[in-house]
Amino acid sequence: MIKKESVIPLYEQIKNEIIKQISEGTYEPGSKLPSEHELEDKFNTSRITIRRAIDELSKDNYLTKKQGKGTFINAHKVQRNLLNLNSYTNFMLENNSKPSRKVIEISYEGVTTKIRDNLCISGESKILKVQRIMHFEKNNDGLEIGFYPTKLFPDLDKKITSDVSISNLLKNTYNINQGRSRQQINLTFATSDTAKKLNVVLGSPLFQLERIVYDTKNQPIYFAVMYYDPNKVSFIIDSK
Repeated sequence: MIKKESVIPLYEQIKNEIIKQISEGTYEPGSKLPSEHELEDKFNTSRITIRRAIDELSKDNYLTKKQGKGTFINAHKVQRNLLNLNSYTNFMLENNSKPSRKVIEISYEGVTTKIRDNLCISGESKILKVQRIMHFEKNNDGLEIGFYPTKLFPDLDKKITSDVSISNLLKNTYNINQGRSRQQINLTFATSDTAKKLNVVLGSPLFQLERIVYDTKNQPIYFAVMYYDPNKVSFIIDSK
């Protein structure tokens, strides 16, 4: 679990392991984190290292210290950066989590006015519509509905599975590299369909993120609409 020979500092490894256990539901929001002594034994490291990991997690709002009572797990929101909104797979890997997706529907559809305008294609074109559930943490999923022009991506439906990153598929199979993207956030409300797929109450508010992705020549390649529970996901603007 913790590799003392790794170039990654021990406190950072412990921090990542605790974040992983929070995301997997091992530590529930509101529950008490094991004591420093227990964590010291668990990770076979020094008290100073444990304290630094806890301090870092407290700064990142994963934990709250209560004098005389212990350290407690906060209700945590997944944060996405609007200025650097990368693919789901890359986001999960950058946060030391394993991507977990589920394809729930693949279909061919005609082009609506909105899709035609966003992708700059003709009304006679055909579109592949792909609906997927994207898992972030325990009881925290997003719904992604992607629209892909069949002229650019022939037979894409035969290559998509729940184990496949579509971004990697477009790059490695169709030789199309992603460039910039354009995002727009709307507030909407859960329909019977989205409520069922995201396990939320009918009519509850949802973030609706519309995203157009372009290639390196600034040509639109696909359009996606994503739905998130605002109680579990937040969006930040961080230019870094």
